[in-house]
Amino acid sequence: MNDRKRPPLADHPLLAIKAVQFETPAYLNLVTTLTEWLWQGTTGGFIVGEPRVGKSWAMQSLTDQLRLRDGKIVPVTYMSMVDRDQKTIAEVPRRACIDSELAITANARADQLSKQLHTYICDLQVEADVRTSILIVDEFDHLKPRQFNAFAEFFNMLDGPPRPGRKQARSLVVVFVGNKEEACVLLREMTGKQHKRIRGRFCKRLIEYYGLLNREELAFIMGQYDTLRFPAEGPTYTAAFLPDATDAGWRFKSLAKDLWRVYALIAREYSLDSWGMEYAVGTLNVLLTDLLPRYGWRDIEDDLLREAILMTHVADDFVDWFLRQSK
Repeated sequence: MNDRKRPPLADHPLLAIKAVQFETPAYLNLVTTLTEWLWQGTTGGFIVGEPRVGKSWAMQSLTDQLRLRDGKIVPVTYMSMVDRDQKTIAEVPRRACIDSELAITANARADQLSKQLHTYICDLQVEADVRTSILIVDEFDHLKPRQFNAFAEFFNMLDGPPRPGRKQARSLVVVFVGNKEEACVLLREMTGKQHKRIRGRFCKRLIEYYGLLNREELAFIMGQYDTLRFPAEGPTYTAAFLPDATDAGWRFKSLAKDLWRVYALIAREYSLDSWGMEYAVGTLNVLLTDLLPRYGWRDIEDDLLREAILMTHVADDFVDWFLRQSK
């Protein structure tokens, strides 16, 4: 029998909103890719993907994950652009300062905001004993082409050899993250000669971020439910909700083959390219914390798996449905 002390289930992180960060093959590939960019001296690049696949969550989980060749941790600064009626260059450093929780005044000028951000990034580099860092610009598809000049200014303030006012050469890798369809629209606006300087600096790298693409990737996630524990010396996530099943040798990961088969049918029906992490984790959580404890873990029927998948609204597009009904 599993004799580990079982904490009250109400306190379990699976029952809290986005309280657990699961590793995915896409996330591990992201860490590898950004590490390569750092080591190769890349000045910037783009990461695009479908909505809700886990891009923002992954970007905000990069703290302490990126290292230089000597093992030193590279600081990561995160900012997220928002849509505004007036899209000014000054709004870029303002958003960066707000997201970094820097004190700013309502009437601060663009050069003041840029200088404040520059000082903050330099302080992070000095504290980490490195001379480079990463700036994540999430939701970059809200930008206008001219606003990219603000990032060129950030880069220029750090880049280059020592000179009066700059004791050491420093660098910055700017990573733009956005939804694929909207990003493509914006990038098409930047193909002219007037944007060649920006393209040369930031548009040399691009990768696509996906959700889960196959059964093996799903099994990789589900295996973490069988190994992660809460609290640290407590039962596994699986054992916390299905103690009898765990004692009998059953593992949540064993369900991956059937679950992916059912999801693949739904994906084909609704033209889904990958299983976004928001929906996949939602499905796994409702299965483990609710449906399997209620209906049993033996002889699990496809209808139950389909219900768990569709409960996350992965296949719903209410705008499309409304337009069809209005015809």
